[in-house]
Amino acid sequence: MELINFIALSVIVVAALGIGVGTMTWAYFGKGSISVLFKEPILNSPEFPDTDAGGKAAVYFQAGIEAYQSENYRQAEDKFTSAIQQVATAEAYHNRGLIFANLRSDGEAVADLIRASELYQQQGNGFAIDTIKQNLAALKQRKLEREKPKSVAT
Repeated sequence: MELINFIALSVIVVAALGIGVGTMTWAYFGKGSISVLFKEPILNSPEFPDTDAGGKAAVYFQAGIEAYQSENYRQAEDKFTSAIQQVATAEAYHNRGLIFANLRSDGEAVADLIRASELYQQQGNGFAIDTIKQNLAALKQRKLEREKPKSVAT
C-alpha cells in the first residue's frame, strides 16, 4: 500500500511541477509576456561607419527591423543589442526601447528611450526627440492604467 501512495504522490508532484514550469515558460516565451504598445519600429536607418563593425551593425539593425515587423520581439531585441554592441546609434536604442515596452520591461524601455533621446539631441534631431516624448507618455499612460484600482461590482 505504501508503494501505491508513493507513486500517487509522485504523480501529483510531477504534474504540479509540469504545470508550474509550463506556465512560466509560456509567460516568458509565449504571448503572456507581450503587451504590444508600439506596433511599428523606427524605420529610419542610421548612417553606419564604413568599417567592419559598421557593416555588422547595419546587418544586425536590418535583421532587428525584420524581426520586429514579424512580431518576433525577443529575436529583434537580440539583433538590436548586437547592433548596439557594434555601433551604438539612437535608432537602435529607440527600437530596442520600443521592444522592451512590448515585452513589458518598462524600466529597460525607459532607459533605452532616454539614451536614444540623448543621441538624437547630439544629432540635433528634434523630430525624433518629440517621438520619444510620445513613446514615454504612452508608457506612462499604460502604467497608470495598470495601477488603477479595479472597480468592484456590488
